[in-house]
Amino acid sequence: MLPSLDGRGWGRVETSGIPHPHPTSPVEGEEPNSAALTSPVEGEEFKSPALPPLSPSHTGLILVGTVHADPKGFARTLCLLQSLKPELVFVELSPFGKTYRIDNQSLLQRSFNRNVKHAARKCGLALKHALTHPEIKAVRRQLTLPFEYRAACRYGRDSGTDWILVDSSPFSRKMISTWVEMITRENLASLLSLPRDNRLDIAVVYDHAARIMLKESTPVIRASEMENPETRSHWKQREHRMAGTISRALHTRRPTRAVYLGGWEHLTLGLHFTSLRKLLAVGLDRCYLLDRGFL
Repeated sequence: MLPSLDGRGWGRVETSGIPHPHPTSPVEGEEPNSAALTSPVEGEEFKSPALPPLSPSHTGLILVGTVHADPKGFARTLCLLQSLKPELVFVELSPFGKTYRIDNQSLLQRSFNRNVKHAARKCGLALKHALTHPEIKAVRRQLTLPFEYRAACRYGRDSGTDWILVDSSPFSRKMISTWVEMITRENLASLLSLPRDNRLDIAVVYDHAARIMLKESTPVIRASEMENPETRSHWKQREHRMAGTISRALHTRRPTRAVYLGGWEHLTLGLHFTSLRKLLAVGLDRCYLLDRGFL
């Protein structure tokens, strides 16, 4: 099984008709020669874009760290946005990730439903029982639009506030290219064979995140992944692209208060690469962990 971005077990899938994202195909909102689509050729060093320092008028940026698998994530995020009332919301989702999910949602869900039925029979489980397995629920969640985006859309609709997708489409393309292998019958059966308590409780993950953000602990999540130079390079490019998008929007829009919604790891100081928080020079007092507030 292959690890996903939030530690989910991934393996292989039997599907037909689900399009594989092309690694260089343009997406809505990006031109084919956009800087967001370019990637360094082998042997070429990635040059990080220069980021203008945040001016005093932009110190209202708040970074909100989430656990993507949080079952209470949507309600918590919407409540937070309604309380903070930001004038601009940044979401850790790429234009490609949004478009691919929307365009292929029905096909992905049909393939998932068909294969999980087969996997449940293979494991001798009732379908209802299989669908409540934490690993299966995690796979289904991966296929849908993230709660951070859905909450930003609801808040934007109700308040008239704009939201901006800031994640890297090239990075998203690379991760989504594994989805056809994530929902195979074989992989779903393998996931069903795992203990139901195989995943860390969400509260434990938030506790772990808080310790790391407060520099009381050394990050361990994805440590083995980051031993790969190519993986480190992709993450480095991703952080710089997100920071560049946010910084440019802050200088253009000049909001009094803005909020970033995304995975808590981007709020650490970074162990293997310079993190989003460090690139934007945001202090710990402007970091908010979704389950507990400011640290």
